[in-house]
Amino acid sequence: MPTSRLKRIRSLLLELPQQIRLAYCLARDPRTPAASKAALGGALAVILNPLVDIPMWIPVVGQMDTVGLALLAVRTFNLQVDPEVRAEVEEQIRLRQSVFDRDLAQGAATARRLSQLLRRAPGASEAPREEPPAPPPVPAWYRSGSGVGEEDAPIAAGAAAEE
Repeated sequence: MPTSRLKRIRSLLLELPQQIRLAYCLARDPRTPAASKAALGGALAVILNPLVDIPMWIPVVGQMDTVGLALLAVRTFNLQVDPEVRAEVEEQIRLRQSVFDRDLAQGAATARRLSQLLRRAPGASEAPREEPPAPPPVPAWYRSGSGVGEEDAPIAAGAAAEE
């Protein structure tokens, strides 16, 4: 694969999270036309549909096909939105004050709170812990570093004498 193609793939992979974040914020913005939101949803549904015949069994190429199509759909959606709205949302993203950032913080706080509640739930810490079963006894011949146990030493010595 030529170096320029690898650079292009790398730039696409780095651009995708930024474009998705922008699309998320624009999709949540009431000023974004409903038709654009529906087109984005439909495009992503088709791309991510497991029944679509994309050669996913081809390493990297199959996945890049999906990533490239998703990026195209998201970028197209982002470009359809009014440039003033897009610039405003991009500025909010840059300042980490966007809807995405608020939703992400709220989701993390909810997950932390749920985790705390589950730890404090009645019976959660009172449940008796079962001790793991004791391991079976280890044969003496296995415990010996030489491979011959003390009980087997006379037998092993006799076998060595016969040779």
